[in-house]
Amino acid sequence: MDNDVEELFDQGINKFNTDAYDEAIKIFKKVIEKNPNHSDALYYRALAWANKGDYNQAIADFTKAVEKDPFDTDSLIGRGEAWQSKGKSKRALSDFKKALSIDPDNPDYQKLVDDLEEK
Repeated sequence: MDNDVEELFDQGINKFNTDAYDEAIKIFKKVIEKNPNHSDALYYRALAWANKGDYNQAIADFTKAVEKDPFDTDSLIGRGEAWQSKGKSKRALSDFKKALSIDPDNPDYQKLVDDLEEK
């Protein structure tokens, strides 16, 4: 079953990489149904939602990924960017700061924090 899940996940990544976000979302949903702890599937489904402009769904999936792994800086940054796209700068800044606290030497995270603190 593990191989089936990973094959399915790879199919989802292929769809995602060709901007076929609706198809990718459907495939990642199947992956998550088969393995609810597949945080990469949650992350990429969240990115697909964000790329489609559905920030509420993106935030929901990024949040699930962070709940599964509180040190998942990619999901924290993704959720922060989704909050920022919704005009929720304080929530975005909170996620960016959390990611920076996990990876304090990351210049990209520092820039995200600095840019929002300047506003």
